[in-house]
Amino acid sequence: MKLIHLSQTDGSAGAGRAAYRIHTSLLKLGLDSRMLVADKRTEDPTVSGLKRGGLSRAHLSEWLEARNGRRLAAHPHVLFSPASCTQFDPAAHPEVRAADVVGLYWINGGFVSPETLTRIGKPLVWRLSDVWPFSGGCHYPGACERYTAHCGDCPQLKKSSEQDTSRRLWQRKFDAWRDLDLTIAAPSNWMACLARQSRLFRERRIEVIPTGVDLSIFRPQNRLDLRERLGIPLDRLVIAFGALDPDGDTRKGYAELSASLQRIAASPLAPRVIALIFGRQQLPNERLPIATRFLGRLDQDQALADAYSAADIVAVPSLEDNLPNVALEAIACGVPVCGFDVGGMPDIVRNGWNGFLVPLRDSRALADGMIALLGDDSLRQQMAENARAHAVQRFSLDTQAHTYATLYAELVDVKHASGTPR
Repeated sequence: MKLIHLSQTDGSAGAGRAAYRIHTSLLKLGLDSRMLVADKRTEDPTVSGLKRGGLSRAHLSEWLEARNGRRLAAHPHVLFSPASCTQFDPAAHPEVRAADVVGLYWINGGFVSPETLTRIGKPLVWRLSDVWPFSGGCHYPGACERYTAHCGDCPQLKKSSEQDTSRRLWQRKFDAWRDLDLTIAAPSNWMACLARQSRLFRERRIEVIPTGVDLSIFRPQNRLDLRERLGIPLDRLVIAFGALDPDGDTRKGYAELSASLQRIAASPLAPRVIALIFGRQQLPNERLPIATRFLGRLDQDQALADAYSAADIVAVPSLEDNLPNVALEAIACGVPVCGFDVGGMPDIVRNGWNGFLVPLRDSRALADGMIALLGDDSLRQQMAENARAHAVQRFSLDTQAHTYATLYAELVDVKHASGTPR
């Protein structure tokens, strides 16, 4: 059984990292797996990239798609993908032609258009990174439910109407998806629920396959040793969180987190608390009311695992998210997580057992949860043990790989039994 995985990238953002982890875990099972991406970030020879130095068609497509999305979106922080500038035809690629099953991931950024999928003619398994595969162009719907019908009158567009860009893209997908041999894999129960409500996917087979974490890397470590290495005072209480784009992506909830930190700064714990921040963008010290330590961008899994394990708790204040890698990786390292009760977070955090989930945008309740954990060593230790146990039971990379391998084999058997040529 030959597998090919189509993803815009094999690294960088969470979707690319998740796709690459699935690919490499299937290789470890002995499967013939390859990955085809627009933007190759690893040195892995089993991954083929379209960008090959200089200004390529893949670079141009990505730039044009991003420009068009920005022109259409009502707000700068909104990511809208109109699928207007893709030039790559996966059906013509030799690795796709040779495959028995094609895995789809985040294929935006000028990589793959809806129409080209119709020419592949093989079983497709689409792992949903967000709602774009069943929407008219948005990646997260917010309060909008128009994806359940046919989109149009999109609240994320500057110019919306019943026949706007979102309706036209939705119709393109409706026409293209109609005859696909397509199975949906949702990482979270929340994403599966949205897909089942959508008109494009409600008749499809939808499986919930949680994102897997490498438990040999993301594991509890000696906190004191790590703090000495990272230059963090040993007597501090550490709150870790990521800051990829705090000013641009309001969905990540940094305004709400900042309000929570203000409350912590006014508590008796304040002199002992420090924020451990990692990500692409450093937050100016004057914007945070507590002491901070910035680790910079951490692209390697071990560096991320070290950051989590050096912390007492991890804050994940997302306002809307699928199954955040930060939360998964944190509990695998045995670190309790505090966040809002939204999206896929309830799959990761059981409130009061391995962390705290509070009502959406309730910064006061989020602060109170963090204060309760930081101020009670016994509670924090018990939740840390529960966090690791939950990761081992539900979010093992090996379990994820075996689940996908079983699904792929079943789809190939069905394809062969139907007499359809490979």
